[in-house]
Amino acid sequence: MPGNTSEFLIIGGGFAGTAIAYYLARAGSEVRLLEANRLGSGTSGACAGRAQVIDAHTEDYLDLLVAGFRYLSQLPQELDLDLEWELPGHLTLLRNAQEWQEYSACVERLRARDLPAEMLDRKSLQSLEPQLYTQDLLGASYSLEGHLNPFRFCLGFAHAARQAGAAIETGAAVTGWLQQHGHITGVQTAQASYSAGTVILACGAWSGQVLASLGIDFPMKFSHAEAVITEPLPRLIHHHIGMTGFYEVVHGQDQTVTLGLGQHPNGTLLISNAIEKSEQIDPRSSAWGMPAIARLFAERFPDLRRVRFLRTWSAPSPYLPDYLPALGWLPGYDNLFVTAGFHLAIPTIPLLSRQAAAWLVNGESPDWQSTFSPRRLFSPSCSGA
Repeated sequence: MPGNTSEFLIIGGGFAGTAIAYYLARAGSEVRLLEANRLGSGTSGACAGRAQVIDAHTEDYLDLLVAGFRYLSQLPQELDLDLEWELPGHLTLLRNAQEWQEYSACVERLRARDLPAEMLDRKSLQSLEPQLYTQDLLGASYSLEGHLNPFRFCLGFAHAARQAGAAIETGAAVTGWLQQHGHITGVQTAQASYSAGTVILACGAWSGQVLASLGIDFPMKFSHAEAVITEPLPRLIHHHIGMTGFYEVVHGQDQTVTLGLGQHPNGTLLISNAIEKSEQIDPRSSAWGMPAIARLFAERFPDLRRVRFLRTWSAPSPYLPDYLPALGWLPGYDNLFVTAGFHLAIPTIPLLSRQAAAWLVNGESPDWQSTFSPRRLFSPSCSGA
């Protein structure tokens, strides 16, 4: 397979796959990426494009988010592409004293890092967002948040990777593995066979399915998430607006709706999320999801209740049991690297992918090497394989 051999073979063409392809190719490596469908056709193309920082669960992860957020501001110039990057800021709606106390601490964490953040009483909140129903709220926390076009984000990385020499093939689903003594010698698609020195798995929510074909029980979890988009409107919403405990709800409830709303530059409103637990990836929208989103939206924005919804979609929202990403070598194989399970993906993927590429190419071990190692997800006997 002389024509189908590369130094790095990446499986998956979402944010993570295209980003690491770019950084590896930019470093002068020979890179090939295989995507089963279209670039960004999975969760990456269904996300809201938010780059938020207030939802970090630990101080270390907050530091990572802050560094990633600051890196995002220079990414459009680096990729030579308009990513539609803007800074609307985020309003977390607060309903009781416990939430107020919790988010007051979050605001202080951000301010300690010189990031704009403040607590807003109900009157201030109503002034900032006149369309919002606030009578049942104490107020909100304001925090830094950016927004970009997720399609441009993914395709921008892919274009830059190609410009740097990477080969990218779509419609190339992996159908089989070639392996010998804990070493992946190649993969098979319907069209051809490919070999590489290192295989990088970047399949997001599909990681568990793909690794199961290798006999690896990778604990990738996901919920079924739905969102809707409206007809274009005049500028009515000035920030991204969300509820408390967004990620706890997304990953913890059997079936629920949690509000996340923002207005895009073209005037449309993206409204999410109807969430339910799922054991299988299902691309279809549910019968309950869009009506549930519509009811919550109408309650919170009563003057906009007659706005027309143009379309709805669904996607798996992936996560790992400890809500941390997995980046590193999989136990049992000497050349199988995984990058999956990103929490708060937009601000973390570019930075972590750049650092992972430096690790793979130059051996520059990142600070997070042990924290994010996939080995933590396996029993000691498996980790020692």
